[in-house]
Amino acid sequence: MKASLPAKWQTFRSLTPSLKALIVLSFIVALGSYMVTPFIGVLMVEGVGLDIRVAGVLVAVATFIQFGGSILGGVVVDRLGLKETMVASLALRTAGLVLLGIAVRVPWVAYPAVVLVAAGPALYLPANKAYIITSVSDELRPLFLAVSSAALNAGMGLGPLLAALLMDADPAVLLVSAAVLFALITAAHQLTMKPVPGRPVVPGGTGAGAAPERAGRGGRHALRSALRPMLFTALAFYLYFFFQSFIGLYAASTSGIHALGWVMLTNCAMVVLLQPPLADRIARAPFRPLLVVSFTLMAAGMGVMYLRGTPSLLLGTALFTLGEVFLFLRCDLELVDRVPGNPAFAFGVQRLTAGIGGLLAGVVGGFLFAHFQDAGEPEWFWLAVAAQCLLAALAAAALGGGRHARTHQERGADPELEAAR
Repeated sequence: MKASLPAKWQTFRSLTPSLKALIVLSFIVALGSYMVTPFIGVLMVEGVGLDIRVAGVLVAVATFIQFGGSILGGVVVDRLGLKETMVASLALRTAGLVLLGIAVRVPWVAYPAVVLVAAGPALYLPANKAYIITSVSDELRPLFLAVSSAALNAGMGLGPLLAALLMDADPAVLLVSAAVLFALITAAHQLTMKPVPGRPVVPGGTGAGAAPERAGRGGRHALRSALRPMLFTALAFYLYFFFQSFIGLYAASTSGIHALGWVMLTNCAMVVLLQPPLADRIARAPFRPLLVVSFTLMAAGMGVMYLRGTPSLLLGTALFTLGEVFLFLRCDLELVDRVPGNPAFAFGVQRLTAGIGGLLAGVVGGFLFAHFQDAGEPEWFWLAVAAQCLLAALAAAALGGGRHARTHQERGADPELEAAR
């Protein structure tokens, strides 16, 4: 779909009130989440008083729950529906934030609190993206997945800045503020959004059981065909979490902690500004070359960070983010396209692979960063990550395949083929 920015804005204005509300609320959800998520470790140690090793394990487990638990999203959506799943997940997160506030006075409450805070997005994000997929045509999928990603990244960029102001006063103020915000967000979802079924209706069905029957016939083949984007999604998140998890420690030791704010703002702003306008090109690009270029850009970004200094951090972040802009949206589209009829499950699989990648990055990255930091050469950490990005580019060249994303007309031409593909 080739459309100017004014035409895309007109498309957005013509959306249903429920979908427009969801896109706005996605920004507020990310804003509230990132008022807390980057500071969980600090809160556990300084606010609750946990040993740093215990806090580290708790944060690692919470990260895996947040991503890996999303595989349950499709099951929950099938039982509750998309809107209901989002409302329930936001209620879980609100309860977790309330318990975190209590944990400042009663430390053992931190354990169930962190689990609830992590379980909320585990269910919310697959349902959020599936709601968008269910509410727009195939042709508009790339644009509105990119718009949703932009809204989430805008919240991710602004949330830590707002939280820093509140944390300077009192961590309890931050947690109470976040809990109140999520209670309001939960109510807004309930009041502004229209319920939709968990799975889109498959055209050409002859009865209530037709779509499930066709999906069942092609389900195994669909999952097999999704293995390649699942592999590269896991690889992409593995590399991304090296950046996400260790850039703060590196910035603090080489450029000062204030550089971290500019780095994260650069990362989020580029996704917000670039991904929606480029969404259609990303969707049409051949899969293999896009993967190779994306991983190569990530490698270049990590290599530039080796040079130390705030300018190198910002330039490296910009190059790395450019690869991220291409890679994550296209992997989303590939998974949805190859697991037809169940977008919540597809995005649950995507989040599971992200959780596996993040868990591996935390383990491997922890040893690597500690090794180079102890040697007095933390900048070599980024060269080690750059080497892995280049290996990922080589793997993409060998295994990425040459498949193009199918056009809207091709997807709609043969429902039987789409269900069994």
